[in-house]
Amino acid sequence: MAETVEAYYSLQSDYCYFLLDRLLWLEGQGVTVSVRPVLGGVLRIPERFRNRDAMEQHYFKVDTARTAAFLGIPYAYPDPSPIAFEPGSLWIAAPEQSRVEHLYRLFVGAVRAGRGLAFLDQVMRLLWDGTTPGWNTGDHLSSAIRRADLDVDEILKANPWESVSIDLEDNAQSMLDSGHWGVPLIVARGEPFYGQDRFDQLLWRLGLASAGKASGEKP
Repeated sequence: MAETVEAYYSLQSDYCYFLLDRLLWLEGQGVTVSVRPVLGGVLRIPERFRNRDAMEQHYFKVDTARTAAFLGIPYAYPDPSPIAFEPGSLWIAAPEQSRVEHLYRLFVGAVRAGRGLAFLDQVMRLLWDGTTPGWNTGDHLSSAIRRADLDVDEILKANPWESVSIDLEDNAQSMLDSGHWGVPLIVARGEPFYGQDRFDQLLWRLGLASAGKASGEKP
């Protein structure tokens, strides 16, 4: 029987971006990767982020830059961030989130169309590889969607926010039921693997481990 894993994935997460190439590689090994979109933690579970301090934020910046360098992938924080934050705050979301709603209508719509990984292959790079500041202007996003063999207007028409938000809530609850709240989270054979740095253990559990993949190298 073909292996299937569930990948709970946020467009706001640096670490989800770091995992992208390995998810694509995993699918190439004959494993079905079922993408489960979830909102960023500051929107999904804001109570966990209200008391974060400057030291944690500084370490986060150091660690994400170091992880990208270790994996050998281009990386820069999105400009603008998909999530709008309260001015002067650390990880506290603003009430209005138009970019999030737009992106997640596209993301969930792509998953519903069976093109979840293809969407991430284009859009996550647009957001996170540092080559496209102002990714939300012009035709940057629509061009990325076309490269994933999807159409922005068709997706938006078929996937209103009211419908998309139901999927996001269901995915968030399913994530908690699986045993963790953070992303990226891969669930395989009922077992949760939290964090991009647990990919080697996932491969080991699936009997797919190799020296390169276990060390964290880009496939």
